[in-house]
Amino acid sequence: MNKKKRLIPVAILALLLITFLILRLNRPEEKTRPLFGLNPQKIDKIEIWEGEDRVDMAMVEGIWKISEPVVWNADSTKVAGFFEDVLAARYATTPMSLGPDAPNRYNLQEDSAMHVRVSSGNKSVHLLFSNMGNPWDYFRFAGDDNVYQVKSKVVQRYQPLMLTWRSPIVLQYFEEDLASIRAKHADNDYILTRDGSRWVYQDARQTFDVYFDNFALIKIISILQNMRTYVFADGREEHFTEAFKTPELEVWITDTEAKTRKLSFVKVDNERYMLMVDDDPHVLYQMGFDTVFRFMRNPEIFKRVSG
Repeated sequence: MNKKKRLIPVAILALLLITFLILRLNRPEEKTRPLFGLNPQKIDKIEIWEGEDRVDMAMVEGIWKISEPVVWNADSTKVAGFFEDVLAARYATTPMSLGPDAPNRYNLQEDSAMHVRVSSGNKSVHLLFSNMGNPWDYFRFAGDDNVYQVKSKVVQRYQPLMLTWRSPIVLQYFEEDLASIRAKHADNDYILTRDGSRWVYQDARQTFDVYFDNFALIKIISILQNMRTYVFADGREEHFTEAFKTPELEVWITDTEAKTRKLSFVKVDNERYMLMVDDDPHVLYQMGFDTVFRFMRNPEIFKRVSG
């Protein structure tokens, strides 16, 4: 009899456990959908704007390029983050708020929200985002008043600012890509020519081989491998137009395919210079003194052996 009494609580506990598991397994799951619902592999255009700020990007020959307001390679890391955080995001289909007043309550009016339009061929999806100090963002579809929440920080991370979307790389040459480097400044006009692993220096007064480990040569090659900036300017402004009539330094880079690019530098102050590429004034790039000085060293420096 005692044994049967002991089994009753065990049986009740087991029954409760089974009931809990059944209810848990059969509870309704909240439906979710992809934020944009487009195949990431086929997306070819991204447009982001808020107020007067705007960045448009398009896939061009396998590379994401900014098309507005200027043509420039997009920062691949930033674009990859956008695909991971935004294009791969999902949202719960239950609206946070309904009705014509919902956009006002969540700061999702046309003129105050951040717009994101993503396209795949002729198909586009246009969303408006806002953040009201909460951990996650709110959004609505263009033309729809229903407000949803998405567990991604779109507004904070992906503002339409050129500074954050543009690739910082101005140009990039590896040593094996170089055929010659010519530099012209007030004190000299010289050319460095490469033949395999051999470099030759030549100016109006002398010609000599440059050792492979020469410090001055290494510094020039290293900056050409990674010439970058995060500060840009419009070279069509009058003071820049005047300054570039007499640049402080001009450099011509010729690659192994006989293509040449011209770099023109003007001095802003003791630490800063502005760079114009191929005489195109639309975009200038801020450079430091060290970058410019590498091309203006005394010829004797190129004769030295490192070590």
